[in-house]
Amino acid sequence: MRPKLLALAVPLVAGLAALGILGGQAASDAAARLEAALERMEGTSARLELSAVTEVKGTSVLGGGFDRTIHGRGELVPPDRLHLVLDGAEPVVEMVIVGRSVWVDGGEGLRPASKVALGPLTSAQAPLEFVRGPGVAQFAGLGLVRGVVTYRVRMELDAFELQARLRSDQPVDPDTVGALEVEIGLFDGLLRRQTFEVVEPADPFSGTGLRTVRTVYAIEYWDHGQDLEVREPR
Repeated sequence: MRPKLLALAVPLVAGLAALGILGGQAASDAAARLEAALERMEGTSARLELSAVTEVKGTSVLGGGFDRTIHGRGELVPPDRLHLVLDGAEPVVEMVIVGRSVWVDGGEGLRPASKVALGPLTSAQAPLEFVRGPGVAQFAGLGLVRGVVTYRVRMELDAFELQARLRSDQPVDPDTVGALEVEIGLFDGLLRRQTFEVVEPADPFSGTGLRTVRTVYAIEYWDHGQDLEVREPR
C-alpha cells in the first residue's frame, strides 16, 4: 500500500474497529460527546468553511424553482471573534465580528453594521450555540472529514425545537421540520463539521406557485488550536 493511502487507512480502520464499542453505548453517549465537543470549541480557535444553500421549489414554477448558494472561509477565535470572506452573499463580501460589534464590506471596505443577515450566524459563537437546544441526540455512525474519523451525532427537529434555537420572536410554521448533524473527531473530541437542514412550506397565498423552501447550512472546522488572529478593522 502506498504511504499516503496507508496514512489515511490507519485512522479509518481504527475508527471502524471502534464502531463495535460505540454501537453499544450510542444511546447514552451521543449527548455527552456533543456537549463535551461544544465546550472544547468554546476555547479552541479554528479555521472554518461555510456554505449555505437555499432551494425554493414548486410544481407550477418555471423550471421547478430556484436556488441560491453562499460560500465563505475564515477564522474563529474564541470567545467572540469571527472573520469570513464571502462569495454569493451580495452585497456582503467580508464580515468581522468582535464581541457585539459587527463590520461588513459591501464593496467599499469594512464598515460598522447593526446586524448580520446570514441566517443563524448572528454572533461569533452562534454556530455553536445553535447546536444547543431541545431534541434527542442519536449516534449516526462514523464519518470522515478532511482525513479525520468522526463520531456523527444527529437530531431530528420539529417546529418547536427549531423555534427554541432561533432565540427570537420570529414564528416558525408548525409544518416546518429540520435536522442537525454534528461530526466530532473520534479521537480528539473536537467539532469537525456541523450541518443544519430545514424544510418549510412557502407562503401558499403568495401566488408564485412555490411550495417548499429547503435551506442547508454546513460548516467545517480545521487547524484547531492554531495561533489565529481576528482584529477590529482600523
